[in-house]
Amino acid sequence: MSNTGNKKWMMTLLTVFASVSVLSACGNANENAKPAGEPTQTESGEQQAAPVELSVFSWMFEGANAPESVIYQKLQEKLNIKLKPLTASWNDWEEKLNVMIASGEMPDVFISYGIDRPVQYRQWIKEGMLLPLSDYTDQYPNIAQSLANFEALAKATDGIHYSLPIYNEAGSDKTAVSGHNILIRKDWLDTLGLEVPKTIEEFKTVAEAFANDDPDQNGKKDTYGYTSSSGGVWWQYPIFNAFDTSTDRWEKKDGKWMPEVISDETKQAVQFLNDMYANKTMDPEFMLNTDDKKIEKFVTGKVGMIVHNANVTLYNDLYSKMEQAYPDKDPKSIFTWVGTLEGTTGKQRMDGFNNFWCVTSIKSDLPEEKRQKALELLDYLLSDEGQDLLLNGVEGVHYEKDGDTLKPIMSDEERAKDKAFMLKGLVSWNTDFLPDTTPNKEDIVALTKSTGDYAVPNPLAYLNISPEALDPAIPNQLTDLVNQEIVNMIVNSGDISASFEKFKSDWLAKGGEQYIEETNKQAEAEGRQ
Repeated sequence: MSNTGNKKWMMTLLTVFASVSVLSACGNANENAKPAGEPTQTESGEQQAAPVELSVFSWMFEGANAPESVIYQKLQEKLNIKLKPLTASWNDWEEKLNVMIASGEMPDVFISYGIDRPVQYRQWIKEGMLLPLSDYTDQYPNIAQSLANFEALAKATDGIHYSLPIYNEAGSDKTAVSGHNILIRKDWLDTLGLEVPKTIEEFKTVAEAFANDDPDQNGKKDTYGYTSSSGGVWWQYPIFNAFDTSTDRWEKKDGKWMPEVISDETKQAVQFLNDMYANKTMDPEFMLNTDDKKIEKFVTGKVGMIVHNANVTLYNDLYSKMEQAYPDKDPKSIFTWVGTLEGTTGKQRMDGFNNFWCVTSIKSDLPEEKRQKALELLDYLLSDEGQDLLLNGVEGVHYEKDGDTLKPIMSDEERAKDKAFMLKGLVSWNTDFLPDTTPNKEDIVALTKSTGDYAVPNPLAYLNISPEALDPAIPNQLTDLVNQEIVNMIVNSGDISASFEKFKSDWLAKGGEQYIEETNKQAEAEGRQ
């Protein structure tokens, strides 16, 4: 996934988590709460030592240690800890963390981008700043179970986990997830007597009909079949996937790793998009649209299909927009989704991203007592009991049971006041967790499964090529070349075969040959299959 794609996904994920937190969080004042830091008693009445204080850092932890928080009280009772939240705004949290670390004030437990900032992250490891979690898996089974799902990441750091990846879909054993889909105007399909496309050829047929057959019945040829938005060619990845290729991944051919972007399959995908553009099936502004503009065109009936984020926030936001634009219609009769297209090889492929976003690290030189409590905190939050507490709250306070169903006692607004729920973000985002009260829950689950069930991981994600072996500028320059030349071929080329051969030659000449060589050396060293 490109840097732009990662950024889009990260912001989407943050939005999803914030939305889910509002639904999942809780708060209930407890006037008799014991102040943190004082000796406490266990349930059996035994005196307990004063809580061990841990500083925890993220952009979302402000107020997580409020003494009236029932969730925080439960964590204190269970673990005998006192948390000192360190926080910052979303816009400057990474900068603030770097300043703290540079000044020798690394938090005890903190969230960072981890391996997504490989140069910085490896420097932290080299300087011995991070606790090697792999050394403690025998003592903490929930940490061990979670890390076992991310063994590929350890290959990038000499086989050792120095941080805990924060699950997107906690509890699942997926190595990859997908947060995108192709959304489609269902009312246009019904008007033209068409079905939701299931294959890449059906996708093209439907797009052509949307562009040429007056799907909005206004007597004008003023619609397009498909569009995307700015961000290089990254948003086109479901189309490239249908040709079993991509613009940013590698495949193993005849025992050698090769970039898919210079493959014959990529040439076929470029030809496909070039045809759509030349035939005015595709919106000519597909590279100029902002995400908001793309959605606006979809809602107002300027375009029939868009590729975009697929999650609870997006679906219900789009549902609301359709309600406002068409007050006399059911939004579900206006739009639906395509899912993962069957490609030219007969299989369904959807490039996914790794099933985590950001990581949680523990400072390496903590005193033994604090180190133990930090590990206990992460292990407990990963347990079934910990996950239940931070998703649902406390029975009789936040919810009551009706058979197997949990019914909320508090309103969403009341529950959202308890910021201790945000501590769940130390170990998992639970983007697949939707309370029963979520509007349109069944549709949202089906929407996400239609691509998420087909998501495949990047086989060479986080490959640790030394900057001494390959100048880090080379992959970035090649990415820029890909974005520029593939877009040029889609919109300008009359001879894709000739243009693609020149592009391939340029890619190899501008560092691509060395990139291939060093990628294969490192992949062999790391045992990538």
